[in-house]
Amino acid sequence: MAQNVAILMAAGKGVRVGGELPKQFMEVHGKMLLEYSLQTFQNHPRIDEIYVVLPEEYLKMEELLQYLFDNYPKVNRLLAGGEERFQSSWSAIQWFIDRREDNLLLHDAARPGLTPRIIDDVLDALQDNEAAVTAIPATDTVIRVDDNLHLQTTLDRKSLYYAQTPQAFCSGLLYDCFEALFADGTFLPTDESGVVAHYRPDVPIQIVQGSPANFKVTYPEDIIRIPVSD
Repeated sequence: MAQNVAILMAAGKGVRVGGELPKQFMEVHGKMLLEYSLQTFQNHPRIDEIYVVLPEEYLKMEELLQYLFDNYPKVNRLLAGGEERFQSSWSAIQWFIDRREDNLLLHDAARPGLTPRIIDDVLDALQDNEAAVTAIPATDTVIRVDDNLHLQTTLDRKSLYYAQTPQAFCSGLLYDCFEALFADGTFLPTDESGVVAHYRPDVPIQIVQGSPANFKVTYPEDIIRIPVSD
């Protein structure tokens, strides 16, 4: 039977937030930033397993690893990430070479505002699609500039969305696309949907309504936007 697997991407350096620790390990209202979305996945009845991708050096911290296993029973594996996002993604995706029917939900640990509704909507979208991406409509005017920062054109925001996570895929599709990516060696993606769109342009990627609260913590002022949770 196909499983719904959350993959929490927590291997980034998070330097723009400041502080001594990568942002996903910063304490916010009494718990690590990564625990906000980790707890949401843990509590969701439709999530069967959780994989967490960490900076390689953090896999040597036995106290941290034991804490995660003890407090989040759905955590199956803790994996080492790479220098680039796609390398960290592959660290988890490669475990599904023989589990091609599973649903993989890849989520940024720096997005603490993940909700059960978003998870449900993403999983529902995967019932009729092989790929789904959480996103919200663009609300700001988006412009294209040249190398000298001169405005070239204003884009029609009616067709523009801000991508969020989770990004979710049938594991067989995602595995094949990432295998093609590493065999190719010329394409540098920024996220998983970009890999699928590049190597399988025939596969529709369903947009799932996200939420402004599902923002990515990027700068120090973002920390104060995180509400206190239970």
